[in-house]
Amino acid sequence: MVCDAQVPTKEKPMATEYLITMDVHCRTSDICVKTRVGKLVKRGHVGTGIPQLREVIASVPRPRYVLFEEGALAGWLYRELKGCADEVLVCDPRRNAHVAKDGDKDDAIDAEKLNDLWRAGMLRLVHQMEDVQKAAVKQLVGMYHDRVVHRVGEAARLLAMCRRWGVMLSRSALAELKGWAELGQRLEQAQVPKSLRWMCEDQWRTLERAEVQEAKLYREVCRLAKGDKVMSRVCELPGYGPVRAATLISYLDTPWRFKSKCALWKYVGIGLRREKSGTGPEILSVEQACNRLLRNVTIGAAQSAINQKENIFARRYGHWIRCGLSLRNARRNVARDQVTAIWGMWKSDRAFDESMLAEADQS
Repeated sequence: MVCDAQVPTKEKPMATEYLITMDVHCRTSDICVKTRVGKLVKRGHVGTGIPQLREVIASVPRPRYVLFEEGALAGWLYRELKGCADEVLVCDPRRNAHVAKDGDKDDAIDAEKLNDLWRAGMLRLVHQMEDVQKAAVKQLVGMYHDRVVHRVGEAARLLAMCRRWGVMLSRSALAELKGWAELGQRLEQAQVPKSLRWMCEDQWRTLERAEVQEAKLYREVCRLAKGDKVMSRVCELPGYGPVRAATLISYLDTPWRFKSKCALWKYVGIGLRREKSGTGPEILSVEQACNRLLRNVTIGAAQSAINQKENIFARRYGHWIRCGLSLRNARRNVARDQVTAIWGMWKSDRAFDESMLAEADQS
C-alpha cells in the first residue's frame, strides 16, 4: 500500500517592517530608521520641508511607519505625511522626557532613543485631527482663550502701575472708566510724574486693543457654535454657552477616540487615577496629566449649572450633597454627568434627553 507523502509547503517570509522616527525642529529634522527587531538601517539630517521629508520616507521600503513627538508642527506634519507611510503616529513627549535626558543628548540621539522607545512599546500616542477645517476651528478657539488671558494680564499690569502711586482701582472700576482722560486726570491728581503717565497711557491703549481683539474673536466663536449642529446642541445644556461648547467639541474632535467614559473623564481632567504600593492604602486622586483648558471648561460649566438651580444637574448635585459628598466631589460628579451626556449626544446624533443620565448611571 502506497501512501501519498504530504509535501510541506514553504511559508512566505514576513515582510520586514521599518520604523522611521523624526526629531523635528523648525529648520531641520533628524531621522532614524530601524527595523522592527532593532537593526539600524540609516540616519538622516534634512531640512524641515514636506518635499524633503517625503523623499526620505519614500526611500524606505514598505511596510514603513513614521513617528514623531507632539509639538507646534505635529498637526501640519501629520496631515501632510500620512499618505507617505502605512501609518503616521504622534506621541506624547512628556512620557519620553526622563529617558531622553539620560546619557548624551543631541537631535540625532533623540531620534534613535525615540525609535527604541517605540519598539519597546513605551509611548503614549496623541490624537491628531484629520480635517483641516476642524484644525482651523480649534486654533481659532484656542486663540480666543489666549486673548482672554492676554487682556486680563494687561489690565493687571495697568492696575499695578496705578497702585504704586496710591490710585486704587479694582478691575470693575477700571472697566467703568469712560476713557483715558478720566484715568489720566486721577493720575495727575495723585501727582504721578509726567514721565510715568505716558507709560500708563500706553498701557491703557494696549488694553483697549486687547479688548477689541477679544471681542472680535468672541463673535467669531459664537458664529461657529451657532452654525455647528453638535455645538448648538451642547449650548442647550445648562452651564454651556457658545464658548464652552465650541471649546469642548473642537478640542475633543471626535467622540470615537475614547474607548470608555472613564478615558474621556481623565482626558478632560475630571477622572480619577489609582495609586497603591505594597500593602498600603489605595489612593484616588484627580488625573493631572490632562487638558487643563478642558478641565476649566467642564468644571466651570458644572458650577454654572449648579448656580442656575432649576435643572436636572442641580437636582442631582443636591442629591449627592444630601448623601454626604463634599461640595467639590459633588460638583465633579455634575461635570461628569454633563460630559457623559454630551458624549452620548455626539455619538447618537440626538439632542439631550434626561434619560441619557440614567443610561450613563447603568453603564
